[in-house]
Amino acid sequence: MDGRFRELLRFGLVGGFNAATYFGGYTALVLLGVPYLVAAVVAFLVSASIGYWLHEHWTFKGASPTVRGWLSWLAAQGGATGLNLALLAVLVDGFGVGSILAQAVLLPVTPVVTYVIGRRWVFSRA
Repeated sequence: MDGRFRELLRFGLVGGFNAATYFGGYTALVLLGVPYLVAAVVAFLVSASIGYWLHEHWTFKGASPTVRGWLSWLAAQGGATGLNLALLAVLVDGFGVGSILAQAVLLPVTPVVTYVIGRRWVFSRA
């Protein structure tokens, strides 16, 4: 199996885990009465931080995590999540889609954007 393919597979597995973490946290917060945009931000911070550590150590097999790398990853994730939030608001407020269904539809947005950014500019190499 090609090294890049294995890397993409690991990225996908970590991404799936993080998407579940994000979506689970988001859903729990919305069901508890937290406004959907606040729930999205909180779920983002938790899942993005876990994702940085997993990607650095396992996906990209980096030398070591750093504060700079973590902050860069949060910025990359933040940009992708900002796009997600804008699209979420359009679906919920503009088209009347339920907030949980709308987020489920948008789950692929962040991983697609962050793979390229993470691989090129965030993660160290072993």
